[in-house]
Amino acid sequence: MTAKKTVFIIPGYKHRPSQKAYKQLSKMLKKEGYHPIPVTIPWKQTTISENTEYFLKKFKKIRRKEKYILGFSYGAMIAFLASTKVSTAGIILCSLSPYFKEDVTKVSAYAASSITSPQYEDFSKLHCARLARKVKAKQILFLHGAKETKPLIRRVNEAFDNIASKHKYLVSIKEADHDIGNKNYLRTIHHVTQGLNWNFKFVA
Repeated sequence: MTAKKTVFIIPGYKHRPSQKAYKQLSKMLKKEGYHPIPVTIPWKQTTISENTEYFLKKFKKIRRKEKYILGFSYGAMIAFLASTKVSTAGIILCSLSPYFKEDVTKVSAYAASSITSPQYEDFSKLHCARLARKVKAKQILFLHGAKETKPLIRRVNEAFDNIASKHKYLVSIKEADHDIGNKNYLRTIHHVTQGLNWNFKFVA
């Protein structure tokens, strides 16, 4: 029997779907009856906007009624940006990265040294609050580890607040940092994707 629900999995920056955490995630979703599609993003010398356009080409090729996007970190940024351009059944944003216009001016010199000039220019054009109002997903789920950095948690909360939807949910995962392979993180994703019935109050 063919799964009716397709879930695109977008890994974090410079991550690959072949890594253990994403393999576990795919296996878990498949057991729940979903059709997982891991996406390999060509990270080298690209901006997040270019990564998003690359992903959208993959997304549009799949003709399924119910399509979800799950992204981690930079992958969550791609999922977020993509959802402002195409309609989806739902998005699962895991540890959304704090690299929007509102964030980059606050980045320390040390952290900024790892960002290329084209990436910085691209980030500075992405106004999270405005983009949040354009999200077309029917259901929106934000997750983050309770032990993640303050800038990331702030970004997640602000993005959540700026989305005008009655079907949005925010989960803080206890004993988890910036690691989608963390057992609590995976357990939480497993819990919320069972039937993708997100009308719940749940903290891992």
